[in-house]
Amino acid sequence: MNRILLVASIFPPEIGGPATFIDQLAHELSREGYVVTVVCSSTGRDISDFSRPFRVIRVFSRLWAIQIYKMIPVLAWQMLWHDAVLVNGFEYSAYWASLITRRRYTLKIVGDSAWEEARGSGISALSIDDFQKMRNFTGRVKRLHDWRKKYLERANRIIVPSEYLKRLVTGWGVLQTKIRVVYNGVLFSSELIDQPRYRDLEKPLQVVFVGRLTNWKGVETLLLAVSQVNDLEVHILGDGPEYPLLFNLAEQLHLSSRVKFLGSLDHTILLNIMRKMDVLVLGSSYEGLSHTLLEACSISLPCVASNSGGNQEIISDGENGLLFNYGDVNVLAALLQLLHNDEELRLKLARKARQHVEKFDFNKTIEGTIQVLLEQK
Repeated sequence: MNRILLVASIFPPEIGGPATFIDQLAHELSREGYVVTVVCSSTGRDISDFSRPFRVIRVFSRLWAIQIYKMIPVLAWQMLWHDAVLVNGFEYSAYWASLITRRRYTLKIVGDSAWEEARGSGISALSIDDFQKMRNFTGRVKRLHDWRKKYLERANRIIVPSEYLKRLVTGWGVLQTKIRVVYNGVLFSSELIDQPRYRDLEKPLQVVFVGRLTNWKGVETLLLAVSQVNDLEVHILGDGPEYPLLFNLAEQLHLSSRVKFLGSLDHTILLNIMRKMDVLVLGSSYEGLSHTLLEACSISLPCVASNSGGNQEIISDGENGLLFNYGDVNVLAALLQLLHNDEELRLKLARKARQHVEKFDFNKTIEGTIQVLLEQK
C-alpha cells in the first residue's frame, strides 16, 4: 500500500479539529513516503495548496447539496487509483462512490452527524446523549439515521478518537470488533518548549475560544459568564452559523469593548494568538476528542472545559485544567474569576496540561491510523 486517499469535509484555510487533523495527517503520511491525495469541499483553490507535499482536490459549489453530488464522481475516480481510503467527511458521497467502484473505506467518526444536522437545522433541541435514547424517528431525522446506517455498514473499519465515541458508535449497533480507538494527537514544536507564561497582572485576563460557531459549542455560555466577571477580555477565533446571534448577544450584554470576534484565521496565526492568551474556554455540549484542547495543552495554555463527551479523557478537573457542567454560566464565571485571582493555580494547571498531553503524541496517531488503513488490504 503506497497510495492513500483522505476525504475531508473541511480543510485549511477553514479552521476546526477535522481540518487541522487531515492536513497534519497528510503531511506526516507524505513524510513517511506515501502518495497522498486529499479531496475536500472548498469555495475556491487555496494558494497554500501548491506548497503542500500532497495533492489537494477541492470540489466547489455554492450550494451544499450540489457539492455533495459533485463529490461522488470525483471520489469514485480517486478510489480506483488509491490503495486505501480514509473518509472524514462527505460520508453520503463516499457511500455512493464506494458502491460504484466496489471499494470499501475506513471511516473516521468524530461525532454524531445525524444529531449535528438535526440540532443545526433546528429539527431537534435535544442534547447528544438524549438524542441517542430516541427510538421512534420520523421525517428528516429518520432519513438522517437511515443514511448513517448505510455508510457505517459500507465501512470495513471505523476509527474513533475516544472511548466516549466508541460507546456512542457501539450504541448505534456497530460491532465493537469493527471499531478502532485511535486517539487524536498533537504535534509538539521542536523550537518552542512553551513553558507556562506569567501574565501581566495589570492587564485583563485574556480568554480565548477556538472553533466553529455552532449552537452546541457553548459560546453563549462564555459570553454570559464574562458579563459577570470584570477585568476579562475574550477573543473568539472562528466563524460559523451562530456568529450573528453571538455578535448581537455581546452587544446586548454591553461586551463589545471586551469581546473580539476575529473570524477564521490561518493556523500559524491562530497558534500565535493562542500563545498570548491566559486561558482557553471550550464549553461545548459534546466533543469527540477536542483537537483544540490538545493544542492548547501542548502550548501550556490552561483550559476550562465542559465535562461533556471526550473532554474528560483530556482534562482531569483540578489537575491539568478545570471542568464545569455544560451551560452552567455561574460556575464558569466563578472559575474564570478564580483564574483571574489565583495566578499560581493558573500556572500549575498550565504546567500539568503540558505534561499530561504528551501522551497524545501525533506520531502515535499516525501509527494507529496507518495500522487501521493497512487492514483494508
